Amino acid sequence: MEQPKIVQNFGRNLRFKPSHTYSPINKDELIDILEKHKSGKIRVVASKHSWSGLIETEDVLINMSHFDYVKIQENNHETSVTVGAGCKVKKLLADLNRKGLTIPSVGLIDQQTIAGATATGTHGSGKHSLSHYIESLQLACFDENGKSAQIVDINEGVALQAARCSLGCLGVVVEMTLSCIPQYFVQEKATFCDTIEEVLILEKKAPLQQFFLMPHSWKFFAQERLVSLELRRRGFAAIYRIYWFLIIDLGMHLMMKLIVSILRSRRLVHTFFRFIVPSLVFHNWLVTDRSDRALVMKHELFRHLELEAFVVRSQVVEAASFVKDILQYADDGNHQLSDSTIELIQKVQLFDSLSSIKGCFTHHYPICFRRIMPDDTLISMASGVSEDWYAISFITYVEPRDEFYALATFLANSMFELFQARIHWGKWFPQTSDHVNQLYPKIDTFRDVCYRYDPNGVFRNSFVEDKLGF
Repeated sequence: MEQPKIVQNFGRNLRFKPSHTYSPINKDELIDILEKHKSGKIRVVASKHSWSGLIETEDVLINMSHFDYVKIQENNHETSVTVGAGCKVKKLLADLNRKGLTIPSVGLIDQQTIAGATATGTHGSGKHSLSHYIESLQLACFDENGKSAQIVDINEGVALQAARCSLGCLGVVVEMTLSCIPQYFVQEKATFCDTIEEVLILEKKAPLQQFFLMPHSWKFFAQERLVSLELRRRGFAAIYRIYWFLIIDLGMHLMMKLIVSILRSRRLVHTFFRFIVPSLVFHNWLVTDRSDRALVMKHELFRHLELEAFVVRSQVVEAASFVKDILQYADDGNHQLSDSTIELIQKVQLFDSLSSIKGCFTHHYPICFRRIMPDDTLISMASGVSEDWYAISFITYVEPRDEFYALATFLANSMFELFQARIHWGKWFPQTSDHVNQLYPKIDTFRDVCYRYDPNGVFRNSFVEDKLGF
């Protein structure tokens, strides 16, 4: 056992001190920990890149960082990889690349552990979430009576669907096996559009694209992305990566931090997004690079807090219009809401709560849209329907965050009522168990699976008990 110390997450909105902290080096040690604390409460910590209360515990916290192995295997001409739960996505991608392989989906950042990323439904754009691609996993849990710790293999049925995105409620993931695909290259270029309809048309030829609604100019910026037929870097890709890192990942964020955290100028925020940001982007620079370079950003360089809402494809156009109107109203209390927004708010009787965000917050980060194909899981954000989903991300770099919390709460509640929006489990999560029960048609099945592997609720903290309605 390690000396307990205060744990703080990446976004600095969580701070707690567990009574016991462990970093087991093998399965036997892990089982001993579970046996010792089978009457307590156990949670697992990964990269601490979650803003929700998933990792919080006052009892036992387990760090699986020693389980960081990568084993590649081939069976019936199909390649898969078995990876330890504590392995970072960055290491997994690097080890696979040395064999000319990669995983089917890559998230925006690669600093997460594979178990933490899959347990919360982490996703990229244009593919399923990472959770969807889990073929099997090994789990440290309890027997059906909750009396003995054990390690079980889960490889089929509703148990696998639950374990793919489990929020840590079934037990401690030891390792998982994911499908592999040959390494591929991505062709990318930047395009500005006036409307979201124009962006969605681009998606037909660029199915991996992600796009951004730029606040205060209210233009759309699309990163058109598609799988390249060529397996080599083109378009001065090395220079492009340096440019993107220095100008966007570092330069743009440093300027924004200066404006919103030090100068705190609403007018400069407007100027920044209307005139400066468009000048930082090279339009139509066509570049081809390896997938794990092209699809990842250094989003973890600056501490921030994020809310991410998911809506189905048939509602994304209306949702984008609504978001634009609400952000303008939050920025300027004199902004006249459109007739369609007024009608929507009247429909769900939210006019009283609308007053709480009037002129309260100037949004200062591009609103990111990413498309996720439906998942074969029980409670990942993209589970349960046949339509594609769009994740809409709202980020703040300002502290204190009270004004952002007010805006984010209104967005979460209103988008739930209007579009049945789901909130990312790993982001800031204001939704309630009533929302969750309505949003996830298989939530009862998920709870049943949890009771099977953890009958005494050892792996459930107050966050999951509250949000999942145990």
